[in-house]
Amino acid sequence: MKPSAYSPATSAVMEKMVSECFDKDYVAVVTGGRKENAALLEKKFDFVFFTGSQNVGKEVLRHTAETLTPAVLELGGKSPCIVDDTAKLKLAAKRIVFGKFINCGQTCVAPDFILCQKSVKDEFISGLKAEILQQYGENPLENPDFGKIINEKHFERLCGLMDKNKVVWGGGFNRHTNQIAPTIMDNVSWEDAVMQEEIFGPILPVLTYDSFEEVFGMLADKPKPLALYLFSEDKGHVEQVTSRLRYGGGCINDVIIHLATSEMGFGGVGESGMGSYHGKEGFDAFSHTKSIVDKKTWMDLPMRYQSYNRGLYGKLLRMFLR
Repeated sequence: MKPSAYSPATSAVMEKMVSECFDKDYVAVVTGGRKENAALLEKKFDFVFFTGSQNVGKEVLRHTAETLTPAVLELGGKSPCIVDDTAKLKLAAKRIVFGKFINCGQTCVAPDFILCQKSVKDEFISGLKAEILQQYGENPLENPDFGKIINEKHFERLCGLMDKNKVVWGGGFNRHTNQIAPTIMDNVSWEDAVMQEEIFGPILPVLTYDSFEEVFGMLADKPKPLALYLFSEDKGHVEQVTSRLRYGGGCINDVIIHLATSEMGFGGVGESGMGSYHGKEGFDAFSHTKSIVDKKTWMDLPMRYQSYNRGLYGKLLRMFLR
């Protein structure tokens, strides 16, 4: 196990727990940064499981390809959250605020951006604002249950994604604690900085569409996301989204909850990863099914052997093949 160098305290806890439960011959934890990562990737393993960014995932796959080592990659991406004009907007806002801002948006399946039908956008954004107030209070940066960004590097990256002219809620931050308040951006375009990379933070851009068919054109040429969410009471819209768009997994009228079940596999597709895990899927991912035929010796049919055109068995074989 090689935990992230960005979270040394968590890595230390993992190392302590694993060392108390397992002998190092069976399970070992390696801590450190890029040097240790590079050294591990030079080793020959039977199987590699990696979760993290797409850039590092490419490096992992490049190294495993050299030794033909199978790998499961869970990589993330910009997961869309679609809201149409039939959605129960108040409930949608409540669930989206929960899923987006939990752990300050630092989860691989957080809704990355909203695609909202233009006719209900204003009402929906009002609902988002009300829910942020309800769940985090008037000053989230003073809320002890609201976390912080993992490090200064990513704090600065996220601050650079916010366009003050498009922030309609939040936008506050604290450099001393690496905290950014839950933030909503409106009138966002695909060209904005916030739409050029996975956000992985408490910033929620809102884009709009007029007719539902536009959604498919907007997402058709985008990288396949790890998750996709749809809030709708229209069964036709649900059917179209689940059948016409490619993504790792997701929810209808909810967010991130599909990650919590062990009854079905979880994983990405295309740019968001490969392979699946959780529950039995996880057991299968780390296993190889060895196929074996135990052939008995008390009888051996001669028709399997050359020459096929002689004797009674040759005639029978030709008869069956006609």
